[in-house]
Amino acid sequence: MMDKLEKISYEVKFESTADGGSINKMTSTYYTKGDFVLTEEEIKAGKEKALAMYKVVEAYLLQNPDAYA
Repeated sequence: MMDKLEKISYEVKFESTADGGSINKMTSTYYTKGDFVLTEEEIKAGKEKALAMYKVVEAYLLQNPDAYA
């Protein structure tokens, strides 16, 4: 599928929660090559992969607060 995409842009916002965690809000913009159209299944799979990556980053930052202070 990546050969059908020019790029993917993610806008990610993290908001802190009262229990010390965070809420993640993510907007994805897909730029396809030519007239290729992504299916909902492909979009969902891509978002799940991106969200998994952000969860890893969140866990790291919670364990290492000096990394972003």
